[in-house]
This record gives sequence, C-alpha cells and structure tokens, in this order.
Amino acid sequence: MIGNHAIALTIGAALAGAAAVAGAQTVQPVSVWSGVYTAAQNKRGEELHADACSMCHGPRLNGAGQSEMPPSPAIAGATFLRKWSGQSVAALFVIVRHTMPPDSPGTITDQQSVDAIAHMLAVSGMPAGNRELPPDPGALANILIEAKP
Repeated sequence: MIGNHAIALTIGAALAGAAAVAGAQTVQPVSVWSGVYTAAQNKRGEELHADACSMCHGPRLNGAGQSEMPPSPAIAGATFLRKWSGQSVAALFVIVRHTMPPDSPGTITDQQSVDAIAHMLAVSGMPAGNRELPPDPGALANILIEAKP
C-alpha cells in the first residue's frame, strides 16, 4: 500500500513539474502528427516493446497480452488516442518512466521511455520525422497528443 502511495506521489510531483515547465515556456505546442520522433527511435522502441512490454500490452500494443497476465490497456491505436487526446507527451512519459514495467517500476531509462513512446506513436499511425523525441519532460510538455491531425 505504501509503495502505491509513493508511486502516486512521484507521478503527481513529476506531472506538476512538467506542467510548471510547460507554463513557463512560450513555445507553441506541436502535434504528435508533425513528425516528432525518428524511424530509428521507433525501431529501438519496437525492440524494447518485444522484450519488455508485449507480454502485457500484446504484440500489436492493443492490450491483448498473454492469457495468464491481467488485462492491460491499449498503448496504441484509437482507444489509446481517445484516452490521451489533449494531453502532453510529458504526461505519458511520466507514466511510462515511473510505472513501467509494473513488476519493476522505474527500471527503464528516460531514453527507453521516449523510444517506447515513439513506437506507440508509430503504431498509432503518426509519421516519423527527422528529430528524436527528447528524454526531457520540459520539451515533451510542448508536444500534444491528438486523436486526429
């Protein structure tokens, strides 16, 4: 119980920090549909997903993991986009970075977290670009998740 409370407090503090950074900047937000990750970053995320995420989230990121595992949310596609539309990539980064994998939260690195997010965006149909998603919550706060461009 205390562990869950500590995770919730950590996530809350990180989201507040990301929001404060976002509020302090005057940069116009960009959409995830504008090529915010690279093909190479997607490839690294795909490899990470196969190794660490697919057991719960399924090979297609649709939440259909192994039968012996509890149900997991879709992390790509229409359901994912409906849930996250209007939120920043920073908010998603905080969840991925601090709660995944559920049996060992916080063990993936900042870089692995943004690589995983790049793969989630690619599977959701967003195009790759020529700049990687940075492992920086402040920069990620200016990238908005949108269901449609």
